[in-house]
Amino acid sequence: MGIVYRIKQEIKAQNTTIAAVERALGLGNGTISKWDKQSPSCNNMLKLANYLNCTVDYLLNGKEKSSLAEKLTADEQRLLTYYNRLSEFDKGIVIGRAELLAEQSEKSSEDSENTVFIEYYSLPVSAGTGVDLDGCEKGMLEVEETQLTLHANFALRVSGNSMEPVFHNGDIVLIASQPSVEIGEIGIFILNGEGFIKKFGGDCLISLNPDYDDIPLNEYNSIYCRGKVIGTV
Repeated sequence: MGIVYRIKQEIKAQNTTIAAVERALGLGNGTISKWDKQSPSCNNMLKLANYLNCTVDYLLNGKEKSSLAEKLTADEQRLLTYYNRLSEFDKGIVIGRAELLAEQSEKSSEDSENTVFIEYYSLPVSAGTGVDLDGCEKGMLEVEETQLTLHANFALRVSGNSMEPVFHNGDIVLIASQPSVEIGEIGIFILNGEGFIKKFGGDCLISLNPDYDDIPLNEYNSIYCRGKVIGTV
């Protein structure tokens, strides 16, 4: 006895028809009859098992049927209750979201063993007007272990949009500590006590966004480099 036979038996026991079930589940006419020759999707099997109040395992393999509720925890039964109240369209959204969350959870578990901690400043480094970095609180930021994060000595958050389109407001940039950068490289600079992320132009600090003027440097400025920006988290 195949899957279609068992489905027909369950449908008959509930005094309904295959056509009625297909309409209720949003399946095309004749879809169920095709499942003896082509495998149904997991999503369709789950919807059908819930609709018929039996297990997917029973429909697929003929194992003795039992009520799904008997095997569910209290939280699972609660979720199923809410799920059954939804329209077919909304059920699809819930299933898609659940699949995404499951994938993210699995990836998080896999990546948790390959992380490193980087010193992270609580104040942002400005991409517009400067902010004072010296004396602000520092913490540790856990990030994925990559070639960039292994070479970074600390991280800062970008504030402002003068370094767009490369760096955006809110980006966390990775910095390799060094006392200077080459002309054309992007670094973190302390100018007269305020921190900036800018491209070094030799005699000025350059913004990538053309809407912002360059910051000229002269002998009266107090400026030093905190490091080179090597990427973002």
